[in-house]
Amino acid sequence: MVQTYCVACHSQNGAEGGVAFDRLTPDRLSADADSWEKVLRQLRARTMPPVGAPRPNQAAYESAISSLAAALDRGYQQRGQLTDTEIASRLAALLWNSPPDQQLLDEARRGGLKDPSVLEQQVRRMLSDARSKALVTGFFGPWLELDRLSAVKVDPQAFPDFDEPLREALQRETELFLESQLREDRDPLELWTANYTYVNDRLARHYGIPNVSGTEFRRITIPVPERAGLLGQGSILTMTSHTETSAVMGEPAASPATRGKWIRKHFLGVNPPPPFNNNFSRQKGMPLSKQTRALPASPCTNCHRNFFPLGYALENFDPLGRWRTADGADPIDASGAMVDGTPFNGAIQLRKALLERSDAFRTTITERLLAYAVKGRPGISQSTPPEDMPVVRAVLREAGPENYRWSALIAGIVKGAPFQTK
Repeated sequence: MVQTYCVACHSQNGAEGGVAFDRLTPDRLSADADSWEKVLRQLRARTMPPVGAPRPNQAAYESAISSLAAALDRGYQQRGQLTDTEIASRLAALLWNSPPDQQLLDEARRGGLKDPSVLEQQVRRMLSDARSKALVTGFFGPWLELDRLSAVKVDPQAFPDFDEPLREALQRETELFLESQLREDRDPLELWTANYTYVNDRLARHYGIPNVSGTEFRRITIPVPERAGLLGQGSILTMTSHTETSAVMGEPAASPATRGKWIRKHFLGVNPPPPFNNNFSRQKGMPLSKQTRALPASPCTNCHRNFFPLGYALENFDPLGRWRTADGADPIDASGAMVDGTPFNGAIQLRKALLERSDAFRTTITERLLAYAVKGRPGISQSTPPEDMPVVRAVLREAGPENYRWSALIAGIVKGAPFQTK
């Protein structure tokens, strides 16, 4: 499979992405584990081979993923274990950013945290506690890049209705949504599919939702399926747009490039190809969506079509996340395709296509949580060491029978080797 589909681009003569397969030894994967983990990540997300290149069929993909993961996991050994009291301290730091409470300490002194069912019960109890919002602030904020929202500059001429209460409401919506997902111990995939959100009167007006009054946030069922989950929330849509007039970008516009890169990183777990040194500067006044579809095939579109189309599906959302059917005088074109050719038109179909790659997201979120558990906030943006990936896969295998709920993933991470290494 590697010889057929990969070596043409990834060889010593042209090592795309820094990987040369003709230098690797498939019979000794552990010697090049970092490179093979990158391969596995791309295969799982179906983002390689690139658009237009010959591709293996679904059965070949699944066989390669399974055999490659098994080979990389072979020989993995569990490292030294922590005491129950140490587990309690690290668990409380992870979920609450505080010392353990008396109930957790009592369970630790009884030696109960070595029992998987007891550990998961404690995780569920702690997630349902209001203190678990520390995980939203400490992990989800920086991972989803919500921190950037406070620094977004909005052109007052283009968006006269934007003000600080709206900025705060956009942020609060996502925070409350994340807190509810943890508190209710949902399947993490519901971050992308949930049919509810939280609004106050200011945010409801922004979204065009009627019959909401008062400054207090309340939970509502989303009136249109396009707004389901994170991809319909104004916080994400705003921080992945160009909201300020500038000499380089011209007038504000939604950014298919930035939105597409955000989806690849946070759902599929793969970064887009690096930009060329002589980046194309878009002509002032040209809507970004038109520009990306009209770029010359070489070198621009050949690379950009590997991630721009993910952003096309969100074009019905303007730079501040409001729904629209036209961009100026032009009707919105929200059509595109995944790297493997799976077509979509709009946010609903994009979400369906992404969910067909749910293993990619489950791996991504488990990787990032493990990194945060071990290294704190700095670990969120760091690459996962290849020696930690067998732990990620073990956590997912154990969490599968529990429908991958947050409690099952977190309990598995707490039991996992990097977290328990002294």
